[in-house]
Amino acid sequence: MKTAILICPLLLAAASVHAQSADSARDALRQAATGDAFRIGYTQFRLAPQGVVSAAAKTADGQSVRVGEYAVRVQAAGARSARAVTAKPRLAAAVGDDGKAVVVTSTLNVYHRDPAALQAAVRASGGKLTYSSVAGGNGRIEFDSVDAAIRAMPTIQAIAGIKEVAPEIIEGEDAPN
Repeated sequence: MKTAILICPLLLAAASVHAQSADSARDALRQAATGDAFRIGYTQFRLAPQGVVSAAAKTADGQSVRVGEYAVRVQAAGARSARAVTAKPRLAAAVGDDGKAVVVTSTLNVYHRDPAALQAAVRASGGKLTYSSVAGGNGRIEFDSVDAAIRAMPTIQAIAGIKEVAPEIIEGEDAPN
């Protein structure tokens, strides 16, 4: 009984510290979300240029936010290596206007009225068609990087017969890692 009385406050303190570090990781990610904005449905998202996405198992330190099978952490702008700056990431971090973190992929979901419009979007954007459904009126166009996908959105949206264009996102429970 005496041991339980001593251990219980220690466990509560440890849980409190972990929760505070998770909250600080979320706050840091929200503050880092200063990049390009895009909308999916009624939610607006903003990219976090200093956000680094990695496999969740690699980083379980409380300094990152878990999004599905990924961990997102904010890296200081000066801490990025020259290799990381020249790399074309196929995954990027973003934060919704509701404060929820998501992972953005280099694939665009394109909704169309006419399959010919989807083909025109592929040609105009320089992306690669990875999925098309005439019955569903949608398709997916993949790009080399998230930045290339975001830059292609206005070009695709301007094509007659395209209803909506949005990046494919990965959502999770936005849990501490």
